[in-house]
Amino acid sequence: GPGGGLDSTARAVGESLMKLDAEKNVSYENRTGGGGGKAMSYFVNSKSDFSNTLLVNSTPLLIRSIQGVFKQTYADVVPIASLIADPAVIAVKENAKYSDWNSVITELQNTNKRILVGGGSVKGSLDHIALSLLLKESGVSFRKARYIPYDGGGKALIGLLSSEVEVLVSGLGETINQHRSKSVRILGVSSEKRIKELPEVPTFKEVGLNVVFSNWRGVFASKSSADRKIDTQEALIRQLVNSTEWQAQLSLYGWEPFYLEGRQFKEFLEAQEKTLRNTLIELGLVKGS
Repeated sequence: GPGGGLDSTARAVGESLMKLDAEKNVSYENRTGGGGGKAMSYFVNSKSDFSNTLLVNSTPLLIRSIQGVFKQTYADVVPIASLIADPAVIAVKENAKYSDWNSVITELQNTNKRILVGGGSVKGSLDHIALSLLLKESGVSFRKARYIPYDGGGKALIGLLSSEVEVLVSGLGETINQHRSKSVRILGVSSEKRIKELPEVPTFKEVGLNVVFSNWRGVFASKSSADRKIDTQEALIRQLVNSTEWQAQLSLYGWEPFYLEGRQFKEFLEAQEKTLRNTLIELGLVKGS
């Protein structure tokens, strides 16, 4: 949805391409619902209309396929390139009583009350998985926190600011500007090292939690596209990632560059699908075979 991670990525790509004069006009279409399932189904089933369109997708493309939520997989589209890695964050309102992640855990351990945690994706998707991993590493039962799904990161952020939820789990790119403006406070980030744009925010690894991962986002073409068109789109994205305009977008959102093109991207997807399946089984979000 508007304000979410996929939306922000699409618009960052489009704005950069126009600033580069690589494209004269770029339009956007949001298809919300089903953890990306509606957009994926729409793109695959109407592929004859999308020879000049790129689909922005991310890790939930694999997760929701593994869970059987929707039948389409990355095999139904053409991987053009991965673009960025967006680590997960835990955030609260600026005036919240929580000073860090450990203070959240302390309250969970010392009260029978369940904390409401909002996320910008459906249950069992990436935000929910991030929360589950953090609770598991902290030695706290999943039942201590109630995950509230919103239709996109923008709506989840509004839920936090309006006090519908006490804690937000989201992507860094969806919360960094609110942290900068001091409307929210990021308590921790799931990156390997501190984000250079936010040196004051600790990683979860620093506080002793083995939670290091990021949500990749990339672009895909329709299978109706001719090989010549695929080559053109790959070249366009190659021009994008090497530009100063794109580097400015990375800094704006705190995104880490994660560029894999064509075959490399497809091989990465194949490997990550196996890893995610094992993780989901371990967390009890998917039944083992």
